[in-house]
Amino acid sequence: MKIKTLVLMALLGTLCSTSFAQSYQNQLKNKYLILNGASCAGLKFNPQATAAAWQNEMDCSRGDSNTDAWRITWITPEIFMMTEVIRPNEISPPRNDLYKIMSIENKTVTVVNYWTGWGNHEPDLQKFRIK
Repeated sequence: MKIKTLVLMALLGTLCSTSFAQSYQNQLKNKYLILNGASCAGLKFNPQATAAAWQNEMDCSRGDSNTDAWRITWITPEIFMMTEVIRPNEISPPRNDLYKIMSIENKTVTVVNYWTGWGNHEPDLQKFRIK
């Protein structure tokens, strides 16, 4: 009896985490996330949440278009990696950003951004508002 209960609890936990994964990706589809404290800087997700464009504050406030494009790879239900798709030059590798979604509540997305570059930097908690 105890083994059946443990197996059922494990199965339920797996199903719940899978639904959260799809839910986070679904919630970001076609959304524009504006960084807290900014008027327009942020991420514009495509309709599948598999690609995004980063919009810089200076560019969007002047009405300029931005060509900073990123491919999104969902690693787990709440973790995704963004990889730069426009090659800045012939010798540099693509930049990567690693995010973990902590919550999506009331049009606020809270993420942890893990540093993937040179040097040592602590993970950065960031908040975005959904437009």
